[in-house]
Amino acid sequence: MSPKQNPISGVKRSFGSRVRRGMLHLLWRFWAGALILVLLLLVALTGYQMWRGGLYLSLSLLPQLVTNLILIAAVLAVRHVIHLWQTGAITQAMLESLGQGQAVLKDKMEVAKGALSSLTDEVKENLEMLVGTDSSHDAPFTTGALHCISCGRPVNTGARFCDACGAALFRACAKCGQSLRLQAKFCDGCGTPVGPKQ
Repeated sequence: MSPKQNPISGVKRSFGSRVRRGMLHLLWRFWAGALILVLLLLVALTGYQMWRGGLYLSLSLLPQLVTNLILIAAVLAVRHVIHLWQTGAITQAMLESLGQGQAVLKDKMEVAKGALSSLTDEVKENLEMLVGTDSSHDAPFTTGALHCISCGRPVNTGARFCDACGAALFRACAKCGQSLRLQAKFCDGCGTPVGPKQ
């Protein structure tokens, strides 16, 4: 009788294959536990060899022992991460942190918009003070924060002379006659270089 025809050998083969499949299934399902068990056995064997071998052998086996302990910690960490991933905790944490990040970003954008709006308003005010409300080209260049060069006191907008010391605040361009601040280096009407006040 051939082995294929023997009903008993067929049962043994079927039982053996089921056992192998069952063991593979257990290893697949509990891979971390099996790997930790193997690593713990290696740690125990290395520790025993270190205990029996003396100082010189102990020192040479120390890196192997540390490596096995690090691998155990790594397997435990990976198993924990996989468990968190399977339960959806990582996804939930990612979604929560994404929501928090979006909220912080929205708040920061609102703050930036407010700061930009405030800066725009300040620039407009300063520009209006520098240029003045009269946009005619012949009006002198004035500013609300203009100070007299001679005495340092603030002067009124549109003033041509300091009301404290009487010093001139503007001069005329030699080429086009445009009113210029005393500190100007070039005429803003024609671009002619202006020398120091004489």
